Amino acid sequence: MSFLHSMKSVVAMLAISAGLMAACSASAQSVDDIVKRGSVKIGVLVGAPPFGSVDAQGNAIGYDADVAALVGKYLGLPVTMVQLTPPSRIPALESGKVDFLVATLAPTPERAKAVMFTIPYSAFQVGIYAPKTAKIEKWEDLKGMTVGVNRGSSVEKEFVSREKELGLTILRFEDDATTMQALFSGQVQAIAGPDAQANAAIRSRGDTTTEVKFFFSMQPNSMTVRKNAFELHQWLNNAIYMMKQSGELDAIARKWVGTPLPTLPTF
Repeated sequence: MSFLHSMKSVVAMLAISAGLMAACSASAQSVDDIVKRGSVKIGVLVGAPPFGSVDAQGNAIGYDADVAALVGKYLGLPVTMVQLTPPSRIPALESGKVDFLVATLAPTPERAKAVMFTIPYSAFQVGIYAPKTAKIEKWEDLKGMTVGVNRGSSVEKEFVSREKELGLTILRFEDDATTMQALFSGQVQAIAGPDAQANAAIRSRGDTTTEVKFFFSMQPNSMTVRKNAFELHQWLNNAIYMMKQSGELDAIARKWVGTPLPTLPTF
């Protein structure tokens, strides 16, 4: 092998090594990195009131927006809230569009292969909603029905796991608000969704014909960071702990959900 060829190989390997180091550095974001920039970009969920929606001026409002603003206060930084739908949450985080997520995201083992979750900061019950006239008391009563669910949500898997057994036709929608609208309009016969969002939609519409048929799980929701952002992950865990101890999270839950903050699991 010539000297020139050897040098080219060394340069190529150094370039690859530098690229890998840069990639690792980008993913291993720290609180100091964010503070030095002078602002924080937080991804929040919209289309799922009361956890996330948009006001008349186009600003994100709701449970997640209030928690994101509180995190910004703890950091001592102005917050840019990036509005996201359920399918866009993790891609926005992985691409660097946001620093981390406060976006009503359930910490599932499958998702944890790609990102890291904090201890939960919120939780809701998940149930089946349908017209009061529908005789639905258990999963078997949904047999042969057309049902709706939020695309990309953890709730979607509940229907998918029973799709063949119950002969379900599953229609997927981009957010919880659209899923509820499909139920109101008769596009689907039942939906699976969080109690807070469903109850908010029912109240907002003044609907008296829709009800929860049964609850089948509770979903805790975590803040989410890129896979190697260990220091940021630990700081957010500490911040959530302080928000719970101070009563600030309880106040946000009462404001947007109308009930006290439930007992949140830790891990």
